[in-house]
Amino acid sequence: MTYKYLYQDKENRNCEGEIKARDRAEAYMLLRKQGIRPYRVIGDDPFRWQPWAFSSGYAVLLAVIVALVMMLADRNSGADPKSTPSMTAEEAREFREKAEDAVIRAPDAFKFNVWKGVNARLIERGLEPIERPEGLVDE
Repeated sequence: MTYKYLYQDKENRNCEGEIKARDRAEAYMLLRKQGIRPYRVIGDDPFRWQPWAFSSGYAVLLAVIVALVMMLADRNSGADPKSTPSMTAEEAREFREKAEDAVIRAPDAFKFNVWKGVNARLIERGLEPIERPEGLVDE
């Protein structure tokens, strides 16, 4: 890019000239190396596209990451409860016994929540839920 510059010589005469440089800062530097102290450099700086290119690259990268996270979340949240592996009759009996035992052993303050959670897991596995124990109060 060509820049026009204005300066005063030692006799205080106004002078002008032209210099080729990448940008205004380089024009000032080249003139100072020649011993010229310009009071004005005229010309438009070229468009700085590099920051825009880097920002666009980061934006695209962020969009790809967000899309991947959303796809993984959809894949995990879309799990069908019926897709759990089927249990044998022996495994189902053992699981139900453990569930009933967990409800019986739970402290009274937590018994209702334990009973609800155990029933939810039994239903997920396709088993019959446990009946509500006597004296169990809603919380």
